[in-house]
Amino acid sequence: MTTATQVTTREIAAAHGISLRTAQRWAKAGKLPAVKTSGRWVITLAAADLDDFKPFQQAKAAEAIEQGAILPTSRPHLYRAVSSDGTTVYLASPDGCSCPAGVKSRRCYHVAAVRILLAARTARRAA
Repeated sequence: MTTATQVTTREIAAAHGISLRTAQRWAKAGKLPAVKTSGRWVITLAAADLDDFKPFQQAKAAEAIEQGAILPTSRPHLYRAVSSDGTTVYLASPDGCSCPAGVKSRRCYHVAAVRILLAARTARRAA
């Protein structure tokens, strides 16, 4: 099932490896499905399968993206996820993660973050 999710220009910038200012310019130019609300750009994206994640996991995923804790690798759809204490790095994809929860086949916020970033990349290509 596909659901809509809202992301910020900061999350778009992280997904594309661009500056925040460039993401804001893309929103202003209409290259992203964005509206300005209370002085901030809000981009609505179709994100696949976030229904499996609890609201706190989705919020934690957005926070991890904003803090730069989800980093792309040279392999498509594979990201490095820095642990919340900053000492361990896991590998995360849209389907799983090497963190303790992911190893036990549980949903973790790292996977949600990867899915949000991939949806953000897809939205830019479609624009």
